Amino acid sequence: MVWKNCNIVINSGDSGILYTGDVVTGSVTLEFKKVQKIKYVELRVIGISKARWSRITPTVPYLKIYEEKRKVLDTRINVFSEINGKKIRPGINNYQIHFNLPSDLPSSFRSSIATVSYYIKIMCKAKCCQSKTKIVPLIVMNRVDLNHLDENKVAMMYDMNKTFATSGTLTIYFKTYRCFAPRQSLPFGIDISNDKKAKISKIVVTLVQKLEYTVTAGYANDEKKICKTERTDFCNETKEYCRMFMDVPQTVPSSVNVTNPIIKISYVLRVEVIFKFHLTIYEDIPVTITTVPVQHLVT
Repeated sequence: MVWKNCNIVINSGDSGILYTGDVVTGSVTLEFKKVQKIKYVELRVIGISKARWSRITPTVPYLKIYEEKRKVLDTRINVFSEINGKKIRPGINNYQIHFNLPSDLPSSFRSSIATVSYYIKIMCKAKCCQSKTKIVPLIVMNRVDLNHLDENKVAMMYDMNKTFATSGTLTIYFKTYRCFAPRQSLPFGIDISNDKKAKISKIVVTLVQKLEYTVTAGYANDEKKICKTERTDFCNETKEYCRMFMDVPQTVPSSVNVTNPIIKISYVLRVEVIFKFHLTIYEDIPVTITTVPVQHLVT
């Protein structure tokens, strides 16, 4: 029966998330119920990145499959030398483990097209050819800390313009930070110059996750709305100023430190200005999601 019980505990704090660049510690507990000779016990930390999608083609076979799978991590941990190839007695055996997560690993991720998954795999094989395997999934996030760059701490100004067919123009100055972390509250300053007094129905700011999938044979793009905030109470005077806020939820960080990923993750703030009698204008502002909260400077 090899082991009766196998328990793996990883020290990951309350969040259960591991971060790249860290040394991860934990323990393995093996309980054996009878005397037996163990051929080997092997423990590996494995990371797999894979993507698969299809496209219709005008010629045979009319459907092309794009698919690729890469092993981004495979670490073997040797802590079982005292029982490998030896006879063991019934009892409980405890082992301390530690391993390093390279800084360029992609974050754990799942979509309809691709996944990045990590897990610990422990396999025990006895001389009688019996074997057992246990797999424990891990959540890994690529550590992104941009506090060493002062330009990421100050708010940036972006402008949006609209010229009306009859006369008059509208200019919106949109001020916000371009780097922030999940669970940070993101402020927006909106300064409106509205010569025509055009009626603004709504301003919507949406955090959009942009996904770029790349395999050897091709690529695909997709996007996902993470959260949004909006404002509707505008005076529609020639000059107007207002503020908005967005509470950023937990989400996967931008692919800043990742080398040659199958899945590249980036973000934009999509600002939409919706008028009552005119066409909507919008602007995509590139932003970076970090894992370490950014120390924003108030200006």
